Amino acid sequence: MAEKRDWHRIATRYELEHDQVLEEQTVKVVEVEGQLICLGKYKGNYYALRNKCMHAGGYLGEGQCDFEGNVICPFHRYRYSLITGKNTSGEGYYARTYPLEMREDGLYIGLKVKSWWKF
Repeated sequence: MAEKRDWHRIATRYELEHDQVLEEQTVKVVEVEGQLICLGKYKGNYYALRNKCMHAGGYLGEGQCDFEGNVICPFHRYRYSLITGKNTSGEGYYARTYPLEMREDGLYIGLKVKSWWKF
């Protein structure tokens, strides 16, 4: 069964077309529904990861993006692929990735719908 998602616009089409969201090969933190997300741009595409490094809790969106499309944690230099979330420096961690959709009016991120009860 596919996960249900709520979609939230994180950038307008105008902002994207005028490079007001992110410069190429950079990352930043965006807040969506109280969640901090690391938003990155690499080779003209946008990617979204959980903002927290799985090693020591560093904020990935405050790090850097290297030439291979990895976000580098500012604490201990752990690297995560913007595309897959896989830790590429060899420690075996993964950062959660979020789906993004380009729509007519902008860029949207899909967050899991939270159940108000559990079975």
